[in-house]
Amino acid sequence: MRARDDELHQEESPLAALRDRIIAPDALAEGPVRFLLISGARDDTTWGLIGAFWLSIDGSRGGFLVAPEAVWPGSEMVRNLKSALARGWSHERIYRYWQAQVGAAGSIMIDQQQHADTMFQVARRVGAL
Repeated sequence: MRARDDELHQEESPLAALRDRIIAPDALAEGPVRFLLISGARDDTTWGLIGAFWLSIDGSRGGFLVAPEAVWPGSEMVRNLKSALARGWSHERIYRYWQAQVGAAGSIMIDQQQHADTMFQVARRVGAL
């Protein structure tokens, strides 16, 4: 019974989605993509890369890749993304919202949009591989 409770608790955790490591074949499967690098205070309170919002070129798929040094602030970005999806926003609408915030946006900095041939390149930029 305890193992089942632990499983349920893990699914409810805001960090649950971050427990699965990205593996290279999965990262290579998507591309080309556009992405926005997000910087801010990381887990150790230093300033640096938190992760990247990404969007497939056709706009149908997207997400947020979390930098390993920023699990807590990155998980907040993932929570934000999941909440928007639950409210009916599309991946493209979410991405465009953050793209409109380029520059200093509260406690984070959003870089100009970049393009990558594969998700592997984005994952490497944020250190997720």
